[in-house]
Amino acid sequence: MKTFKFILLALVVSNTITAQKNVRPTKNLDSYVGTWIYQKNDIIFKIKLQKGQEAWRNDLINGLYGGYYLSVNGRVLEDYMGELPTCWDVLKECQPNNLFIWAYSPYTDELGSLGIIFYDQRKRHFGGKGITGGYIQLLSPTKIRWKLDEEKGIWNETEGDESISDAERRPIGFSVPDDVIMTKE
Repeated sequence: MKTFKFILLALVVSNTITAQKNVRPTKNLDSYVGTWIYQKNDIIFKIKLQKGQEAWRNDLINGLYGGYYLSVNGRVLEDYMGELPTCWDVLKECQPNNLFIWAYSPYTDELGSLGIIFYDQRKRHFGGKGITGGYIQLLSPTKIRWKLDEEKGIWNETEGDESISDAERRPIGFSVPDDVIMTKE
């Protein structure tokens, strides 16, 4: 009977240990949280960033969820600044409908920036799956650089995949500015 209890206890402990997720932190997320704005002449571009997590089978990745807004000549062209998710379980659901920016740090780069996936609601890169290749770089407590690199994002998605046509590899542009300095509101 003691052997049975010991085996049962060992199974419970091992299941508990394997059920825990490896948490992948991203440094300095608090510095990026908030609303950021770029304004030039009649163009107003904003992004809103908040902390969020992406859950995988064995990993929990800390990062930032975001929305965006664009107006030109006082006319709103894009407004995706509503309520954002706080956690996305990748294995249980498709991308949440209210997720437009995912910023994370899969590695430390020379800029100390966060890589991003941008879900452009008008251009819908790769059928709406979003596009990588861009980053957000913290320049000071009140300034960031927002940079989207479509060619790098296309390469990241299509490199080595012979099933993708040349037409699918062509840049289509972005509906928002792709390289600007933004100020914290």
